[in-house]
Amino acid sequence: MVDSGLLRIDDPVHLECLGFCFIPLIQRDLNHFAHLWNSHRIRQQRHVEAQNGIPIVMYYQPEAYGTRDFSFRLPCELETLDRIQERYFVKKPQFGCKDDFIPVLEHVCEMQREQLPIPESIESATSLFLALTEILDGYKLHMQK
Repeated sequence: MVDSGLLRIDDPVHLECLGFCFIPLIQRDLNHFAHLWNSHRIRQQRHVEAQNGIPIVMYYQPEAYGTRDFSFRLPCELETLDRIQERYFVKKPQFGCKDDFIPVLEHVCEMQREQLPIPESIESATSLFLALTEILDGYKLHMQK
């Protein structure tokens, strides 16, 4: 998209549109991959000393695989971790773009955030990206005059 001039990586609006259109697709595919990996069977291999089985089962039932549960009690209350998270962690955007960009999208798409289109394919994400950037680039040109 950069090479064809459709995406300008030095333009914050283009980057927000990119995140809005593609991050949900990327996250969906990552979740799917994690599910497949955690539920697939690791076969026993000759000449290699490694555990075999299904990773998610191996994690939750370590004793069945000749090991033990290595988890331990936390040295603090869960509320302490919640406070640390609130103070120091960057919140993952719900829509793939910054929260303050959502009102811009609501205005451009003329719909509320719950109704904003969520692409289901690369093609629909690309089409949405092109439509949003065309409209927003038009606004920028209009504002510069």
